[in-house]
Amino acid sequence: MSFKVVSCQDKVVRLFKDAIKKNRLAHAYIFAGQEGVGKTLFSKELAKMVFCKHPGSDACDNCNACRRIENNTYSDLFSILPEKNSKVIKIDQLKHLQDMLTIKPLESAHKMVIVQSADRMNEEASNCLLKTLEEPPFYAIILLLATSLDSVRDTIRSRCQIVRFAPLSDDTIKNILVNRYQINDKQAEQLASISQGSIKRAVLLSNTNTPEKRDWLIDQLLKSGLQDHLTFSKELFQEWHIQEIDVLEEKRLIIKELIFSILLYYRDLLVCKTGGSDIYNKGRKVALLSKSSSISEDALFRIIQAIKTSFEYLDRNANITLLVENMIAKIFYLQFNNALQSPS
Repeated sequence: MSFKVVSCQDKVVRLFKDAIKKNRLAHAYIFAGQEGVGKTLFSKELAKMVFCKHPGSDACDNCNACRRIENNTYSDLFSILPEKNSKVIKIDQLKHLQDMLTIKPLESAHKMVIVQSADRMNEEASNCLLKTLEEPPFYAIILLLATSLDSVRDTIRSRCQIVRFAPLSDDTIKNILVNRYQINDKQAEQLASISQGSIKRAVLLSNTNTPEKRDWLIDQLLKSGLQDHLTFSKELFQEWHIQEIDVLEEKRLIIKELIFSILLYYRDLLVCKTGGSDIYNKGRKVALLSKSSSISEDALFRIIQAIKTSFEYLDRNANITLLVENMIAKIFYLQFNNALQSPS
């Protein structure tokens, strides 16, 4: 592989090719963008370009360094990520980073550290990283990968160059699903359309029963008498098997798909309310039109904003159960309070 495998990030690729050519790589970068847009893949390909023994306009992919980077065994490249079932990166992991950086490179002119989920560092870990960023070794290149810049401390952001990664296009996601995951054209197109530019989300959806779960969800939301948010939240967790998932990151991804499905439903209601036709749940158009007539446009806007806020808090390590319960409570309040105020 090489930079050619990095999709829809041409601007980022050009930026780093130029920096490497002019020997102007910074000591620290934040790669910001939603999950599944290529931040991790690009980081590995950048490491190849930096450490390649036969560099040209791209890494050769054949030398000993490139092969070992691909297999995660190169001595001057390190990765840090949250431990299994942990919400955060802990201070011990950052102290290990500091220890590694005190040792000069063994095989090249640089040492590179990739910190996955850098927006999930606890306070102690953030303070430890800040000390490293204030006086980094001259040979260090530190890459911080984050989905939410708001969750990265200002003092850390100010010491890094921020590089933004764009969402992938629907066509790109469809092609990856068809060619890499052998998913048929029709399903790949459907998955791409609801993936929000994330191949990770599209692949997750392809491996779950999300369409069936989404149908159940819409059936429940279309019910006129649904007002008990705690009961509904409990049913959501049961139907989507949330409590059966032991790995925190997997649970977080499923919750994101749940929230995303709710967002699509209320987006469809808003489209119907404003006379549009571009809805996702096309088979429910008649029911959606009927439902949209009972909710004001203002309430729908506010509900959609509440759902988007829940997305943001999920990335900030909020308690998953409380987050869903609070979101459903806010939605029900806005929806049914509006219904009570509407003329009969």
